[in-house]
Amino acid sequence: MAIRPQEPREYYLGDRSFLVHIPTAYRPSLPHALVVSFHGYKANDVRQELITGFSAAGLTLNGRGIVAVYPNGQFGPGKNGNESIRAWQGAPYSPIAFTQQMVQLLSDNLCLDSDRFYASGKSNGGGFTNLLACTPATAQLFAASAPVSTALYAGANPADCNPGRSVPIINFHGLADRIIPFDGQAADSQSRTEYATPNITQYREAWADRNGCADLPPDAGPSLGVFASVSHPYTQTTVKTSNCSEKSRDAVVSGFTVDNLGHFWPSTLGLDSGGVPAPFNATEDGILPFFDAHAFGSA
Repeated sequence: MAIRPQEPREYYLGDRSFLVHIPTAYRPSLPHALVVSFHGYKANDVRQELITGFSAAGLTLNGRGIVAVYPNGQFGPGKNGNESIRAWQGAPYSPIAFTQQMVQLLSDNLCLDSDRFYASGKSNGGGFTNLLACTPATAQLFAASAPVSTALYAGANPADCNPGRSVPIINFHGLADRIIPFDGQAADSQSRTEYATPNITQYREAWADRNGCADLPPDAGPSLGVFASVSHPYTQTTVKTSNCSEKSRDAVVSGFTVDNLGHFWPSTLGLDSGGVPAPFNATEDGILPFFDAHAFGSA
């Protein structure tokens, strides 16, 4: 694999492709963090790079430039069965093995910090990010996860989710999301129950429970269903963070709820919403600081 800094390149693993961004500051003798970002339904790697900004100049994790990777979903019939659509599991496709093989290929060819592999995604890609966090093998691969405007269909949000460890989760969702409603839905617009999605608050609480909040002693403070920290760092934005860190620093669940945000990746430039800005940048203001605080082997 030839590596050229600041030149996004498309690579293939069999018939599957992924876009790789190597930062200008990449040094082959120093381990760099890896962020894998999964696109939404019908989207692709180029669009995911654009809306997330993980390839922006100057961004760092652990003081070093970030290797950002944007895989393309698998072509298939899509939800309506009448067109070829790129999507991730939950749509339904099964790309977990591809993800593991891709990360291994990157690790074999780049100097990466295996304690700082992170997963993120939007919508259907956010649902797949959640599935990776639920799956023991990939929960041990990615140190923390950031699902955004998350499409939590049953295939991406299994009832038996059991990662085998506490997984740091940071989640973003808009109250004006009409594609994946914040309050959940019993079926999609065509009355298909297989595309039901949960209430986002309950989804976050389930992760807090899974991470051990319900096991805290009574004097540790609020537990399941109650988030110990509530703040409003940006206009029309409420951030609730679980108190799971009383048990383990890797058990944190942080949820950003944005009043007027639709089905978008929050950005002050409106990169994902036709130019309509959000009150903050999810990537720089939320995800990267969260990732920086959570690595395998950190105290």
